[in-house]
Amino acid sequence: MATTAAGTRREFLKTLGLCASALGISGCAGKLKQSAAKAQGKRPNILWITCEDISPYLGRYGDSYATTPNLDKLASEGVLYNKAFATAPVCAPARSCLITGVYATSLGTQHLRSDVKLPEQIKCFPKLLRAAGYYCTNNYKKDYNFTDVGVWDESSQTAHWRKRKPGQPFFSVFNFTSTHQGQIKWLGRRFLHEVPLQAQA
Repeated sequence: MATTAAGTRREFLKTLGLCASALGISGCAGKLKQSAAKAQGKRPNILWITCEDISPYLGRYGDSYATTPNLDKLASEGVLYNKAFATAPVCAPARSCLITGVYATSLGTQHLRSDVKLPEQIKCFPKLLRAAGYYCTNNYKKDYNFTDVGVWDESSQTAHWRKRKPGQPFFSVFNFTSTHQGQIKWLGRRFLHEVPLQAQA
């Protein structure tokens, strides 16, 4: 028997409601609330580093040519995703997905160099983090394919978590552009004309 998406969601919500009722009846709800409150007190700092056009060409992903010891160390102490896929085939639409959690085709940001007005119900997650007391910065690319008014505490080339209040948790984005395809194109022309021949050999 085929199941529709709506039917699947309906069944899921029913099951969720039954589970919540069971927790309330069994007296577990109080313990869950205490656990959530305790976890809320430990708000981690979040550092988000982005770069473009590198695919999986990093040492931690097994590339023998890439020498990335600091990123490899960071990956060994964090979470390494081995089955992650791009939500869009180009930079700005992909960034719009990352910051909102919504597919570019659903959000209207799939066309490069757009300036879409986000629907009222869509909130960028830095905005939600700010409401929870986080200091949110973006250094420095504002290229999310939509107007990002009110998303950040600071978005500039000097934006940094160091400007937060003492003890305030932070979410800081740093966008490195050195690997971007456009940078490589122009670098190649300069390289051919400016680097001495013996250095090219």
